[in-house]
Amino acid sequence: MKRSIKQKILLLVFVIVTLCVGSYIWMSVYYTKRSELAEIDQLLLAVAYGAQHVAGEDYHDSITGPESVSPELFKQTAKTLKNYAKQVRVKAIYAYMDYQGEFRWTADSDTTNTFFSQYDDDQQIVQDVYFSPLRDNEPEFFTYEDVYGSVRSAFIPFKTRTGVRYVIGVDFAFNHIQQLVSNIIRWYVLVGLAVLVVAFVIVGISVNFISKPLKNLVGFTNEMVNNDFHLAEQSLRQLHQLSSSFTNEVAQLSEAFLTMQFSLTQYIVDLRNSTAARESMEGQLRIARSIQMSMIPKGQQNLTERPEFDVCGTMVPAKEVGGDLYNYFMIDDRHLGFTVGDVSDKGIPAALFMAVTTTLIKAVARSGKSPAEVLSQVNNELCRDNEQCMFVTLFFGILDITNGKVCYANAGHNPFILVRNDQVEYRKLSSGMVLAAFEDYVFVDEELQLDPNDTIFMYTDGVTEAMNRSRELFGEKRLLESVVKSSQAGLNVMMEQTIADVAAFVNGNEQSDDITIFALRYFPGEPVKS
Repeated sequence: MKRSIKQKILLLVFVIVTLCVGSYIWMSVYYTKRSELAEIDQLLLAVAYGAQHVAGEDYHDSITGPESVSPELFKQTAKTLKNYAKQVRVKAIYAYMDYQGEFRWTADSDTTNTFFSQYDDDQQIVQDVYFSPLRDNEPEFFTYEDVYGSVRSAFIPFKTRTGVRYVIGVDFAFNHIQQLVSNIIRWYVLVGLAVLVVAFVIVGISVNFISKPLKNLVGFTNEMVNNDFHLAEQSLRQLHQLSSSFTNEVAQLSEAFLTMQFSLTQYIVDLRNSTAARESMEGQLRIARSIQMSMIPKGQQNLTERPEFDVCGTMVPAKEVGGDLYNYFMIDDRHLGFTVGDVSDKGIPAALFMAVTTTLIKAVARSGKSPAEVLSQVNNELCRDNEQCMFVTLFFGILDITNGKVCYANAGHNPFILVRNDQVEYRKLSSGMVLAAFEDYVFVDEELQLDPNDTIFMYTDGVTEAMNRSRELFGEKRLLESVVKSSQAGLNVMMEQTIADVAAFVNGNEQSDDITIFALRYFPGEPVKS
């Protein structure tokens, strides 16, 4: 649902006031709780040391077992602790000790307990809370909840002259802090609501005053849209009146509106003339790009059933259409053809030249010729009627998927990178002549034996010649380092890593050449019957 400026401003005020009140409530609660806990902890500490004089060293020195203290003495001690707890306004004061690994009460302000009785509630609390000061041998504070309610407790460990260890604990009812927090929240919520109402009233009046001339400008805008960017004489007079009645941004906006209306009237005429021509060109570019990208393989296409290899490629044109190419296809049941190339130009001519080259390579390769013979025949075809003197650097290889043998020929293209185990290096190639330069050029076949999991990584010079703002090239060294980082990963990761490294290097500098990357990884499978 669309909201008006007034509604948006009121919503913004509501959000700001709510956040401010909420933040203030949270800070008030936080610091109040921390302050109250600090005061309570000081009180608990003082009360615990005071209780030592009632049930302290002499009292615990005499305890050797369940019959050490008479019921009368225990009750008298409990009564004294109960009066003391009442005077200092704490919930309970008690003492306990570890007797043969068990919790035992030795003194308690609760007169219903008996001497040396055990703690009957959650034994996890015994281990985590009550035994903690005995283990750490230092005063500790805990906030927890048991059968006696939610409490803040202090536990002070002591040791008598004869080596008897015991703990004096003091509980403070935690509902005091909870009630204090509830009162703070209630008070600030009421204050926040009052502030929100006042802010809404003030902002509503202000927005009405500000938005009235803006509504008039909206009306003028609608009039311009409906009247081919022309305004009636009365509307023009009202606009001049707005610009002279105000001295703030409204006046500036009115003057700008008058200027815009005059400029738009002239601009619309020019726009209509140029739009037709531009739309025609853009339509042609979209069609050319669509045709070009349709010729680039996507995923493994119909090769997904092949377990003997994995392929992955990507192309990023520098313009709407580019001149790079890569392709892969099954020549027969046991041979995979693959190629990477770079046309000398950019734009639509390069895209067309690329399309012709790709089609010729695929057609000639399926005749059973070697890579060098394929390049020779394609070269002669491209040389004919090459009035634009375009050329293409190209690498073409054929993989025998049954044994990993690769036969390839090179026509002036960059050397590929071979990834073999932990070794990543450039493969030296026969340079060869670029295609479409001279007829009857004789290309050379070369061979490479791929081991399981070996990867051939190919690219165009748009990668190595990518330039940053300092006019520094990405270069072959950085490319090799990028491939090393992802050499053990999947081919998609290798593609993404390389593209990301190039993008980080150029750091937003305009792309000057097409970027194409292609990789082939060999996985030997079952032999294919010929």
